[in-house]
Amino acid sequence: MTRQTVSLKKQFEVFDNSLRYRIHNLLPQLMEETGYDMWIILCREYNEDPVFTTMIPSLCLTARRLSCLVFVKQGDHFGAYNFGRPDERLATVYTQAYTDIKKDQMEELSAFVRQWNPQKIGINCSATFALCDGLSKELYDKLSAALDEQDRAKLCSAAPLAIRWIEARTEEELSRYRTIYGLAMDICEEAFSRSVIVPGVTTTTEVEEWIAQEINRLGLRFWFSPHVDVQRQGLEGLGSCGEIIRHGDLLHYDVGICYFGLCSDSQRLGYVLREGETEVPQELQQGFARTSRFQDIVAQEHQTGRTGNEILKYSLDRAKEEGIEASLYCHPIGFFGHSAGTVVGLWDMQNGIGAYGDVPLHKNTCYALELNTQSNIAMWGGQKVRFCAEETVAFTEDGVLTYLYPGRDKIYAI
Repeated sequence: MTRQTVSLKKQFEVFDNSLRYRIHNLLPQLMEETGYDMWIILCREYNEDPVFTTMIPSLCLTARRLSCLVFVKQGDHFGAYNFGRPDERLATVYTQAYTDIKKDQMEELSAFVRQWNPQKIGINCSATFALCDGLSKELYDKLSAALDEQDRAKLCSAAPLAIRWIEARTEEELSRYRTIYGLAMDICEEAFSRSVIVPGVTTTTEVEEWIAQEINRLGLRFWFSPHVDVQRQGLEGLGSCGEIIRHGDLLHYDVGICYFGLCSDSQRLGYVLREGETEVPQELQQGFARTSRFQDIVAQEHQTGRTGNEILKYSLDRAKEEGIEASLYCHPIGFFGHSAGTVVGLWDMQNGIGAYGDVPLHKNTCYALELNTQSNIAMWGGQKVRFCAEETVAFTEDGVLTYLYPGRDKIYAI
């Protein structure tokens, strides 16, 4: 099968145009929404703040010495400033505010802050989301020491703003996500075919390696190692790896790629047809139908303003009422695979996840709708089988959870 990605030049162009729009159109709205009139992001080369990496043009790659971005939103004024060393690529997005590199950078930053006299200065520290906790102790101490006492008292966690920046998707990004996810699914559909799998010969590890190699061939990366496992009658556990794939096996993959600066995440099932079979056995289809039904329930419970803990509880309560043995562990996705935002359960915590699950759901955000159900299968001697599913989805402006690719309700016949 022939597939290809657009050129690196085009990828960088798309990302950088999107970045400029996000910084100068989206970020002012988010600062006003969350009540910050200044946001300072400090980091050093090879110890980049995760948020910093989402705010620099494609070919900047790393921080340089001491990098500093400052955002100011006061009244009708919005400014995005580079308070690090001058950089021609950063200059396409940021106004250079640190203009004399012979002067002490932190002293100049302190004077800049005093000039603007902000009321609330966000810095990236968070007890809940690691992505929002990128300011090192050393740089916090330097910043705190440099600021005037009246400004030092205004420092506070920027986590609410950082979460919104990370999770919010523009209309262009939502549109682009369909292309990203479509490519990921195209790779995985070939992986679950006889062009890759030879029953009795191919192992699950070899399918994983094929997926990884194909992603690499396209010049992309995977944000976690491709995973393929198998369930079969008599095989212990709910998913074994490294097995030779046989006729009658139920296969499961978990794959995520990065393209145009955004991540995908998907899990689907495949069944290796036995000789004479032309479709997936009805009992396995019925088991998977419970997973599809649970997906419908979870999608319905995604309502604007609800927290992840609330969505988790309402979804699992409804599943229990319908006799579905279910687990739910959805996560935000975007610049990062396991991103910041509305987290709905963790695989080992199905009764709520504390503060980690208390972020309310906002429109124009994306998620990995990740879950499973379990059923006892009579044709396998009553053995319990886990039917996993995961789809990259968008929660759009109309308040509807939208799937980005067809086929979520089927098991691939291999």
